[in-house]
Amino acid sequence: MAVKNTINPVETEATLGVNQRNLLKLVKSSPLGMIAIDPQGLILLWNLAAEEITGWSEQEVLGQDFRLLVDAWLVYELEEVHKRILNSEVIHSLPITITRKDGRMIIISYSSAPVFDDDRIIAAIAVIYDVTEKINMEMALRNSLEKMSRVVDETVTALATAIGKRDPYTAGHQQRVAQLACAIAEEMGGFDDDRLKGLRMAATIHDIGKLYVPAEILAKPGQLSGPEFALIKTHPQAGFDILGEVEFPWPIASIVQQHHERLDGSGYPYGLTGDNILMEARIIGVADVVEAISSHRPYRPSKGIEAALDEINEGRGDIYDANVVDACLALFCNGYILLEA
Repeated sequence: MAVKNTINPVETEATLGVNQRNLLKLVKSSPLGMIAIDPQGLILLWNLAAEEITGWSEQEVLGQDFRLLVDAWLVYELEEVHKRILNSEVIHSLPITITRKDGRMIIISYSSAPVFDDDRIIAAIAVIYDVTEKINMEMALRNSLEKMSRVVDETVTALATAIGKRDPYTAGHQQRVAQLACAIAEEMGGFDDDRLKGLRMAATIHDIGKLYVPAEILAKPGQLSGPEFALIKTHPQAGFDILGEVEFPWPIASIVQQHHERLDGSGYPYGLTGDNILMEARIIGVADVVEAISSHRPYRPSKGIEAALDEINEGRGDIYDANVVDACLALFCNGYILLEA
């Protein structure tokens, strides 16, 4: 900053009116960085906190054009901001990058409002504070969350791939259930993007516990025996055991564990009822039934989508969540089509 024509703060104070002297006292005593700029852009007031933030003293900046305090590429932006204030607009928490006297670049939060003397704007009063560390921490957190999200995505993809290599039918089933489950949630409303992502992940690997079930049972073309079906029914808990130690941002393991639970307690593995079942698990449960009934299975041909919708409609409110069923029926009534098997 080129410093020239500095003026004496004492002389300045002597020329101020009562309102301006009161303003000066407020600015000087504030623990926040506070400055005042006249309509021409000259700095009228500059307190100690502003000096600590910027490195520029009151003696150095008083009477100077505020544009000299910022880098050339920011001048136009600040001129526009100053014009808005002179048009009686209030500016809230505008992030601005400035260069301190020592050459270090920092980010300040800039809030400003016009100061009136009767009906005339005599200055813009601004509050500034250093938000560099806060913004850097937010950026680091955002980068960390993005990295974690990539790791989670890669983990789910790896698990889904493992299922697909062992049992292609289950892999395709999970993808179709995930698509339908998310469509149901969107139809219901109340799911933001983050929660929807968790639902999709849980649905994509909801049958991962079948890795513990012998392949010959999964692919058996005939009716399963009692012991074989009992083994199949262990897959929700097995899925929970596989996923329980993975630190997902959502309750993925519990959703997977509960996707065969039913409102009336007739489900498995624990016979949970009503609100004890996570909404995501209720949604996946309905999507799972619809996909399973309407698709070809190793032991029977497809029963068709009408049979699937009849099943969930008959169990509406007793076995299956009524809101989930209604959303699912509305989807197919409006032309929803499952992915090709």
